[in-house]
Amino acid sequence: MHCIKKCLLSMVALGLLSTPNLANAHLMVADHGTLNFVDNNVFIVLSIPMSAFNGVDKNKDGKVSIDEFNAHKKQISKRVIKNVYLADHQYKFTIDGLLLNPEASHKHKNTNIDQITITGRYSMPTKLTKVNFNVKLFSNDKHKQRYQITATNKKQKLTHQFDLTPTSPFSKVF
Repeated sequence: MHCIKKCLLSMVALGLLSTPNLANAHLMVADHGTLNFVDNNVFIVLSIPMSAFNGVDKNKDGKVSIDEFNAHKKQISKRVIKNVYLADHQYKFTIDGLLLNPEASHKHKNTNIDQITITGRYSMPTKLTKVNFNVKLFSNDKHKQRYQITATNKKQKLTHQFDLTPTSPFSKVF
């Protein structure tokens, strides 16, 4: 069973890696996310507004192009790893296998990046259920300062929905 899960994760990762530089279809609704608890792993998909990443818009035109995104991909990854994490009373769990998927706005019919959908997983030493999910990446745009998160653990038949905001940037998951 463990081998099957690893194979499926590898296939998903390869599929994401083979997608074009700029996605035409969104992997996740803007400012939404999911956490799926499977044994000792938690799989994440989260859509983050591009405006949450200061310093990426080098020409300061108010838009982030695919070239600007690619030039700052490592910086963006480091900020996601540092600011999107699970934590219990002792440890901070960071994302393994982080993938960034830039997404263009459907509203403005252009190639500027509006959102970044992140995918990855958190590995934990035991089947923890009492963890907090933390996000410290928020846009300066007040209309993009709320993440709606759905956490599930199908094996234990648990589902939890919650919102994260700059004034409440974490929530106990289960």
